[in-house]
Amino acid sequence: MKNFGKLIFFFFLTSFLPASTIFSSDVEFHLFPTEFSLGEHAKLEIKARGDKPFRTLQTNIKKNGVRIRFSGSGTETQIINFKVSKSQILNFYIDTESEGTFKLPEVSVEYDNKTYTSPPIQFTVSKKSKHPQNQFFNPFPMEDFESPSEESPEVAFHTNKIVFYKGEPIVGYFVLYYNGYRQPFLERDPNESISFPYFLSETLRQVSVQIEPEVQRKNSIKKTLVYDKEIYGLTPIKSGRFQIGKTKFISGDSLRFNSLQETVTTTPATVTVLELPPNKPKGFTGAIGNFKLELTKYPKLVHRGETLYFEVTIEGEGGYEGISPTTSSNPDIQLISQNKTKTFRKLDSGEYGFYSVVRFQYGYQVPKFGNLQMDPYTFNFFSLKENQYKTLSIRYPETTILPTKDRQTKPQTEKQNVSKPPSIFILVFVAIFGILSYLGLVRYIHRKQTKEFMELITSFGKKRNSFLFDYLRKLELPEEDSQFLVNLVEAGEKETLEKTFHNLNKKEKSKLISLIKQLKPKD
Repeated sequence: MKNFGKLIFFFFLTSFLPASTIFSSDVEFHLFPTEFSLGEHAKLEIKARGDKPFRTLQTNIKKNGVRIRFSGSGTETQIINFKVSKSQILNFYIDTESEGTFKLPEVSVEYDNKTYTSPPIQFTVSKKSKHPQNQFFNPFPMEDFESPSEESPEVAFHTNKIVFYKGEPIVGYFVLYYNGYRQPFLERDPNESISFPYFLSETLRQVSVQIEPEVQRKNSIKKTLVYDKEIYGLTPIKSGRFQIGKTKFISGDSLRFNSLQETVTTTPATVTVLELPPNKPKGFTGAIGNFKLELTKYPKLVHRGETLYFEVTIEGEGGYEGISPTTSSNPDIQLISQNKTKTFRKLDSGEYGFYSVVRFQYGYQVPKFGNLQMDPYTFNFFSLKENQYKTLSIRYPETTILPTKDRQTKPQTEKQNVSKPPSIFILVFVAIFGILSYLGLVRYIHRKQTKEFMELITSFGKKRNSFLFDYLRKLELPEEDSQFLVNLVEAGEKETLEKTFHNLNKKEKSKLISLIKQLKPKD
């Protein structure tokens, strides 16, 4: 009898599943729409959540008058209700050759080396639509400007949580649900304000929200569009049940010529704001989240009469609205400054939410020397992770108080020990002097070598060509060097000797200087 009861429950559960969507543990099969006209097609979307190997085993199927064609694959990374999910998608087109009611033939795919087969989803094909596909005889058809047959568009306001505590920040955003638009146009009516009763609101920057491109809403498949121009951070200041996000939008089809824009009143979100539990700890100022407390700056030594500066940092998941500086029983400890930042980002848990960093800087006028030990710093908050109040505490390290600084003798000692660096003007002068000296030396050497070269050529008299060559050979100069000098003399007659010497390369100049020294008459 027990097994019979389980069978009845299983039959009851499966009989009420929607026919167009069948879920398995790893792979989902979606067919939409389930009713379409002859000549049009439906779309079969097979989705696998995860990044394991995913492929189709069939690309073309034709059975019982139904044709299935593989149209491509893709991937999706989505933030659905601020939870990250990755999926792979295989797409197929479905069409038929006649009207009637059909069942989807089996389509097999493989995911993670396991085979999954589509269920026999039922769909209906009606007569052809009034827009024929073959418009050869009507190349400029008149577009139908009547309202689409689909239901009117809907704009709804959503929040990442519908039940939360007073003082806990949440995120709100608007979503357009439609079917009749090819490219939807959505703008908020500037003449209408948004109703956020008992909520502090702020517009979040650099925040985007993604949802499923098509969802089932009010028993039908709807396309979605997130209005990402305005994403709101909302903080409740009163407990109770509220409807938030009521306003008006202007929507239309930006690709439809002469289409009419329509005003849509939003569907507000119904949320419940809970009061925090009683028995709040002393010093609790309304901080809600999951935080940690750190002493980020604290000196180990300080002189008598100086001010001891230290910094306390509170950071973690949640808003900073309820974080206030802790009041100290010591009147000599004063709050100097505070810095608060809040960002919307991916948290360590994988979800998206607020992360706050708050820094308090304090100053303490040291009254005496010795060792200083201040009372611990405490911070109270309501932990969303543990659903209870928590108190964090940090102990200050022991600080040594040194005697008062000798302000007069110290600068004199520093002057004696530290040598004064040379002036920048002296350094520049030395550099310029060095550069000019080097250039002068190079110019002097060049002039001297040119003069010696001219004196050598003058010593040859009127000897040229073969006569000069024989003369140099008689001076026991090698044949190669003799010909080198003959060529220089010929070049010097075509242009000046100075220019001839100047046009020599470094190797030739070195060779010439060596020959000058060799042929120079000895005293």
